[in-house]
Amino acid sequence: MEIVWLKSQGEKHTRIAELAGVSRPTVQRVLTLYVQQGLEGLRTFQWKGQPSALTPHRQSLEQEFQERPPHTVAEACRRIEDLTGVRRRATRVRLFLRKTLGLRFRKVAAVPVPPKETVEEHARKQAAFLKGGIGAAVSGGPRR
Repeated sequence: MEIVWLKSQGEKHTRIAELAGVSRPTVQRVLTLYVQQGLEGLRTFQWKGQPSALTPHRQSLEQEFQERPPHTVAEACRRIEDLTGVRRRATRVRLFLRKTLGLRFRKVAAVPVPPKETVEEHARKQAAFLKGGIGAAVSGGPRR
């Protein structure tokens, strides 16, 4: 619909493609469809795309990565190739993991211990903070 509206405003096909975020041939295809079939043709226009070679293996990969999540995208690439025989670059695997399987990056780091406290003292202070808020961690007792 945006393509048709931009055309009605007198924009050139190259500019329409740029504004709509599609290729110039897509602009031409949509406008031709509009001329031939009107708005109803645009409403039923079926976008076609190539299915991923990983899509048939989705369930097995999802189960594998739920049981043992990959530490890096490179590891995921290797494991996917070993399991399915399909070789994909890191960018494609990253998109597949995020959009198809719903996996996200997890940032993991150690919680630093202040230099003048022991690990046990720091753990007690953190537990008090989580239990009663910041006042409990500073005073050492429950918050009032």
